[in-house]
Amino acid sequence: IRAMTTYCLLCLALVLTGAVEAASSPDNSKLLTVLNSSLPTVELLLHIGVVAAESAPLSTTVSPRSLESIIRAEVNGSWERGRLVLQLASQARTLELKHAIYEALWQELQQTKQIYDPFKLMDFYEELARLGNVPATLMMEVYQVFVSRSAQLLSAPFHTPTRNARFPLLVAFFQRLTLSTLDYLRDILNALYDAVLTLESTLSVVQRLGNFSGASLTQLTVANLQLSQREELKSDNAAVQAALESNLRQLLEQPNFQQDVEHSWRQQLYTKLPNDERLLYTAQKVCLRNVTNDNAYIYECPQTYLICTNARDPKKAAYYVQRGHGRNNNVQFAFYSSYWRNRYILHEPSNQTAPNAIKKNIYSRDAIDWWYVVPVAGGVALYDNSSLYLLCGGDTQHWDGEEKHVYSRNAADLYTHRNECVWSIEDCSDVA
Repeated sequence: IRAMTTYCLLCLALVLTGAVEAASSPDNSKLLTVLNSSLPTVELLLHIGVVAAESAPLSTTVSPRSLESIIRAEVNGSWERGRLVLQLASQARTLELKHAIYEALWQELQQTKQIYDPFKLMDFYEELARLGNVPATLMMEVYQVFVSRSAQLLSAPFHTPTRNARFPLLVAFFQRLTLSTLDYLRDILNALYDAVLTLESTLSVVQRLGNFSGASLTQLTVANLQLSQREELKSDNAAVQAALESNLRQLLEQPNFQQDVEHSWRQQLYTKLPNDERLLYTAQKVCLRNVTNDNAYIYECPQTYLICTNARDPKKAAYYVQRGHGRNNNVQFAFYSSYWRNRYILHEPSNQTAPNAIKKNIYSRDAIDWWYVVPVAGGVALYDNSSLYLLCGGDTQHWDGEEKHVYSRNAADLYTHRNECVWSIEDCSDVA
């Protein structure tokens, strides 16, 4: 300890006699030895810098040349050694010296290859943020470089000829981002979209985003919502809107979407869906109307447990919606009514196999039954759990007096009997 103290006092004497330039000489290795020594010695060394500055006749700061030389020797081309410099800076006795070290360190780190690595930039930025006494201008500069490098990394899938390419580095980066605030992701996405929407078509960008892998459901939700708000997507391009809606449905089909994505993000996503589809997620109760008639609502027939299209009666026509997942994780819906003693709209299998056969096999039953709801022009189509049959109605040939039965058709009949097999979904949440 006595020998170390003697050495430090010798350093102090050299500095006070104008020997700070020794930092760039071959004896610099001795100085690094002191920098890496015990904490009291480090404090003394940094105090030496302040004393040297105070003794300079025309300057009140540490010599930039000396400071840069010390940091350059300490970093020695290694980004990781920059952390040691940050530790040393935290021991500086004046705020001015700390700021000078931070600035000099950042200038030195920009000369290393790791400046292109968003992982290291993120770590460095967060280390600076934890220190709490870094100049705001420096924090902003580091952050902007981090955002720019991150956007460059994320742009790779948007410029590849295949949509099935995999990027392990992107997967790791998205995982790292889950540990940080979503503000990072939003800023990176802004920079990303600025770049890729300039170089690629809007449709291509939307489609490639739908093929992103490795990101969390929340990250993908934020990415799609942020893209949907861009001016480039506020056109009437049907193909672009269809591609965006396809992306959103992919998210909804994920079994963990409800539990992994917080409520506010889910609600924002629902607003981007067509009205009929949106109500299946946002309305407490819905009414189903056949588009052949403005007053043709689904509920139990007057005399049987079959389902009919009837005049609007909010209490009878309002159905609660349940959601589930069927084949390939496709979202399914079940409709039940508290008015009808919690009975469900159910498709009962039939033995009829004739082409174009009409089957009056839609009942009100206690057992749950699932339907696939598919957006089509003018509303939605409802397919049974097998996807082989459609829910249809409105053809007077299949009515029986006051009982205006709904019925099932083969799924292939949608385009030849579209007017019968399209339904409008209305919000009936206000029904008690």
